Amino acid sequence: MSRRPLWIWPNLLSLDAPLVALAWFWIFKQVWLVRYHQPSLPLFLALAVWCIYVADRLMDSRGLRKEGGSVPLRHRFHRQFRMPMKLALLAGCIGVVLLTFSQSRGLLGYGWPVLLPVVAYFVVSYQNAGPGVSWFKNILAGLAFAYGTTVGVHFRRELPVLDLAMSPEVIVFAGLCMINMVAIDHWESPEGGREDAEGEERREAEKGVLLLLLLALVGTCYWLAIRASDYTLQTHKAFYLSVMVGAGCLAFLVLLRHLFSERALRVLVDVAMLVPLPFFYWLMVDYGIIEFGEIGWTPEQQAPEITVEG
Repeated sequence: MSRRPLWIWPNLLSLDAPLVALAWFWIFKQVWLVRYHQPSLPLFLALAVWCIYVADRLMDSRGLRKEGGSVPLRHRFHRQFRMPMKLALLAGCIGVVLLTFSQSRGLLGYGWPVLLPVVAYFVVSYQNAGPGVSWFKNILAGLAFAYGTTVGVHFRRELPVLDLAMSPEVIVFAGLCMINMVAIDHWESPEGGREDAEGEERREAEKGVLLLLLLALVGTCYWLAIRASDYTLQTHKAFYLSVMVGAGCLAFLVLLRHLFSERALRVLVDVAMLVPLPFFYWLMVDYGIIEFGEIGWTPEQQAPEITVEG
């Protein structure tokens, strides 16, 4: 087994996805001005996301040989340490069940629809063994991640779950998640090493679609940010600008993919999802919503006033 650099271990141990989920959980808490949530909710979210990712990687690594040139490193890792990861997954699932009992019944009833894309994802993932990008699977994964991350915060807004489904903030975040996962699938496609014209043409077409989707996402967020500066809270404007930053980072990786190794690229695609966090924080400070050094606005503070221009 070759020596693995320290910076790859969060990805190998599936710790990257919970970190991204917690980062955006905090962002949505600021955007929606949520004053309170169950103290154990962030841990519940992080552990649930971790269990889902480990289960997915264990399923993807089934039947793999110990060494495979085109097999992603994280799948080879889960194949090599299959039994320890299964035991860790079992412990994690027990933790999720225990934490479920500490959540309010209202939240559990409110959030159960999130299970639908999760279950659908595993069904599609189990049956899908073909090469190339699985667009439908990645759409389901993006929806599950986005709505799973935000449902606990949105519940505290005391709005119907349909409002969550139609929320512009969640929709653009889901779009960012989907594009992120499609990009990973595109880069790790089993046909990635093909030199024939057909394989190269397919990859260039997928790259073009990714860039068009990112351009559409940036344009949508820019339009929403302009609207937010006109008649709604500055936290929303900061949010849309931050999503644009994340989309820009992904576009950078898509365009310059050839400059990075497979390992570096897999870590950088997670970094692209985390870069919006410090940018959002800087905008919150710049807009005067919080003071530098504060983790976020507290219940003792007044909610940021609505900004109206013109």
